[in-house]
Amino acid sequence: MAVHFSPPGSGRGSGASCRGTGPALWYDLRMAQRTEESLGPAGAGRFLIVGLPGNAPGKLPEIKDFLDTVEPLGVVLFERNLPDLRSTLELTEALLGWRQDLVVAIDHEGGRVHRLPPPFTRFPPALVMARSGNPGLIREAARAQARELRAAGIDVNFAPVLDIHTNPDNPVIGDRAFGTTPEEVVHHALPYLQGLAEGGVLGCGKHFPGHGDTSCDSHVQLPRVEHEADRLRAVEMAPFARAVEQGVAMIMTAHVLFPALDPERPASLSAPVIDGILRRIYGFGGMVVSDDLNMGAITGSYSVADSAVAAIAAGSDAVLVCQDPDSAVSARDALQRAIEEGHLPPDLVQASDRRRARFFKRVRRMRRIEVDRSWIGADAHRRLAEQLAQPR
Repeated sequence: MAVHFSPPGSGRGSGASCRGTGPALWYDLRMAQRTEESLGPAGAGRFLIVGLPGNAPGKLPEIKDFLDTVEPLGVVLFERNLPDLRSTLELTEALLGWRQDLVVAIDHEGGRVHRLPPPFTRFPPALVMARSGNPGLIREAARAQARELRAAGIDVNFAPVLDIHTNPDNPVIGDRAFGTTPEEVVHHALPYLQGLAEGGVLGCGKHFPGHGDTSCDSHVQLPRVEHEADRLRAVEMAPFARAVEQGVAMIMTAHVLFPALDPERPASLSAPVIDGILRRIYGFGGMVVSDDLNMGAITGSYSVADSAVAAIAAGSDAVLVCQDPDSAVSARDALQRAIEEGHLPPDLVQASDRRRARFFKRVRRMRRIEVDRSWIGADAHRRLAEQLAQPR
């Protein structure tokens, strides 16, 4: 199914409903495409970024056994893994000691999405930072945030949110967005992305094609946005299009149903959305990753195994499975069967392998940056966070 867009229009207002079921950043991707040798694990686990069991004394052997079983592309860290600074550093050192080709990621936007323990600097949420009216200051904050992440051995930050805060009843986005218009989000989020890269961490724009105008939480159930395709392009998707133009490394897809784009499947499992719009219309050649497949928007209607195959078949390069180790194993097994039985065709798998290889080259480039652990919780970072949090 091809989606044809007319020229951008205007329009606001909610079209949302819920369904109870179911600097390296800026380098030209065309340059990266000249070197496409495979990197990372060879099995079907290479399509997975997984959450880990909690990090406590004696847990490292269990974590290693899990990673040896699944052989994922990467891991995503949560508060349960990061009880204190010492445990955080021990975990990331262990992860990269076991596998140098493992990507270490985190959700660490600022505000309520803050995963790391003290003394890591707590920055305000995106909407508060945007009220400063100072994109340069936001870029500086992202650079500081990235330096702390880089010093802790973290490669990727699943930020910024590129959604637009158009629905005040949205229970999950709100102040995580950089503004209430496409222009505001672009004006503040793109400098944030650049700052992350300058600090040594790759960013990820989320949640394509837009989660801002939803009225329920996709962690619980499947949201539905009824806007027509022209409105979606002019408003919801506009920040993502600009991020693609600027060379964003990774985009995360939304567990949201957009009937105007695909009446059957949420965007995260939709070939018309991922391959048709993001890849073909917007020309995105970087990494596409799904939001967590353990979220209620997916598990209400699909198994994690089936949704993992559907997401990769639709054009994603990796899926997140964050909360249940057993479902990560099931997803890996389902992906392996889909490859062997031809449900994931060789040309699709090979194209995805090339994109992951290019992405990991960018990760390795970031790892060459010299780090200083005194960056973690630095006084200058704390003062910057306080400055951004000042009422305007």
